[in-house]
Amino acid sequence: MTEPQYIDFRLPLDLIVEGRGREVATARKGINITVPEAYGDEMTDDVARSEVLAIQRLLTLSRHAPIRVVWAKNIASRVLASPTIFPLLAVLIVLENASHEIEGLDEAQVVDALETARRKLFKERLKTDLFADTQVVICADSRGRGNPPDLYGADGRMIAREDFEAIIEELVTRQVAVHASTSSAVHWSSALATIVSELFENADTHGKSELSGLPIRENGVRGLVLKRTKVERAKVKDNAPLPAPIEAFELSIFDSGPGFYASYMGSPLELGVDLDLEWKVIHACLERHYEPGLTDIRQGHRGMGLYEVLRALQLLRGAIEVRTGRIHGYRTFMQGEFKFKMEPATSTTRPGMPKPQLLDVERKYVAVPSKHELLVGSSVRVIVPLH
Repeated sequence: MTEPQYIDFRLPLDLIVEGRGREVATARKGINITVPEAYGDEMTDDVARSEVLAIQRLLTLSRHAPIRVVWAKNIASRVLASPTIFPLLAVLIVLENASHEIEGLDEAQVVDALETARRKLFKERLKTDLFADTQVVICADSRGRGNPPDLYGADGRMIAREDFEAIIEELVTRQVAVHASTSSAVHWSSALATIVSELFENADTHGKSELSGLPIRENGVRGLVLKRTKVERAKVKDNAPLPAPIEAFELSIFDSGPGFYASYMGSPLELGVDLDLEWKVIHACLERHYEPGLTDIRQGHRGMGLYEVLRALQLLRGAIEVRTGRIHGYRTFMQGEFKFKMEPATSTTRPGMPKPQLLDVERKYVAVPSKHELLVGSSVRVIVPLH
């Protein structure tokens, strides 16, 4: 049997680019992934903002072809010593169909180094006093390590909403107190707890299993990423100078499950499915009240509560991005950004509140989807400014 032809990916940039995964998805070729010494330098603010999307693309690639990873020596040493501060590379480490080569190490040494790094990932606890700007919690379901103790109880069930709130409150008060008043931190803990619990519960319920209901057999991975970052602010006027970036807190959740559409409809998302139908189904997944004409086959599904998430983000002046299937939707309540899809002030039920609807990330101001590369699972990125 001949060696498969490999398609080369250099991290992180090649996983940020839209559409590169189509090469592998159509040809079923092997993938050669290089982690260069310059990885840290190339993970700039702009690139880091797309890291959870890069993770989703990596998980998609892992479903199509075997992966061979070639690590430069120094970056391998840094990452394997502290894998929880490198989210994309942490996911790379736990993939089950990947072989690894590290410059300067023989095969036995590589195997030992990777196993040691995985043990660190699986036993790591959330830190509220970060020594770095990033941390990731990995749920490696198909490796039998899907219930990290920070997020699950001894019975294997996800922790309660109030426990999420306690975690977020401590994160807020200890990491962003320099930017936020005590009263702001109280609002943050409650609002962010709403967002975290809604999003992670959705991944826990629908991101661990195949459509058959059986656990994902290979590369079943979910995760929670926490970051301190910076975001650009919109111009007040077209001819005004660009305001300085502001400090922000980012929270992302990802999974390698069937994705919103397939989970809701009970059948895989085929390329021939009408994009407008996919858009409609995704909103039915996100909202507690279902769309007319769509029947949710899943038992016990109550919707993610998109209205509650958007209301919390309105309070925090934050933003959200949702990437699943071929859809990339967003909403923003950032200061200076235009507000769309809001209830009028005369509304008898939700005056001035956001309508539970996403906008298209490409078209910006319209709720009409544009087609993107088909990805497995879902990723949701939430960002809130600290000022």
